[in-house]
Amino acid sequence: MALRIGINGLGRIGRLTLRILWQKVSTGDVELVRINDPGGDAATFAHLFEFDSVHGHWSPGKGITAADDAIVFDGKSVAFSANKAIADSDWSGCDVVIECSGKMKTTEKLQAYLDQGVGRVVVSAPMKEASVLNVVVGV
Repeated sequence: MALRIGINGLGRIGRLTLRILWQKVSTGDVELVRINDPGGDAATFAHLFEFDSVHGHWSPGKGITAADDAIVFDGKSVAFSANKAIADSDWSGCDVVIECSGKMKTTEKLQAYLDQGVGRVVVSAPMKEASVLNVVVGV
């Protein structure tokens, strides 16, 4: 059974995370179910992802297209939303959310994911609470 993952924040870190995860999507180990970023619509982010100025053109398969509420990567549709509040997006289909917005750095702010049934949240920025373990791989 594939691990169902969502990404909140599709800036530099979110796009890199998505590129890495896509390798696992093709093997069936991971299913990408939701992307959220209030900074634009699905068409804008599809374009930014397909023509990345640092990592180059997306070329694993059929390319990237956008619909009102989804980005389609190589023929696989991923739900897209542009909400500022976590609670305004449906994360209930995710086993894990990778929080890449850089804004949700307290357990209080992250609780909205858990309230929707998300099992784990991985935060890409340092947490602001001493009780939360911050891990930097390779250091």
